[in-house]
Amino acid sequence: MASEDAIKSNFGYVVRELRESKKLTREKLAENLGLQPQTISAIENGVNFVSCDVLSKLSEFFEVSPAYFFIKKVRTCNENDIVNMVEIKKTLSLFDSNKLKEIHDILIVMSKY
Repeated sequence: MASEDAIKSNFGYVVRELRESKKLTREKLAENLGLQPQTISAIENGVNFVSCDVLSKLSEFFEVSPAYFFIKKVRTCNENDIVNMVEIKKTLSLFDSNKLKEIHDILIVMSKY
């Protein structure tokens, strides 16, 4: 079972990953969510956790399920992984939100096997 610190750290990593994928600063994300930049920093650094309200705002803003923030992320990559991730991001940008939701749901099911 994951520790509280591990959960907060992973959650923060996911928030940072999503924020950076949209090329947003912490300040801009905070502004969009009605939060302080220090709050975003504390979340991303695994210092603070979020309320249900903030979780809802993050999910809505990034258009992901609240569960997405709790999926364990692997933080080690080799060169091929990075190239593949760049290609995946390019490809995913071609899909509309409904298709992305379908892909997301498929990946969730696949990750269980």
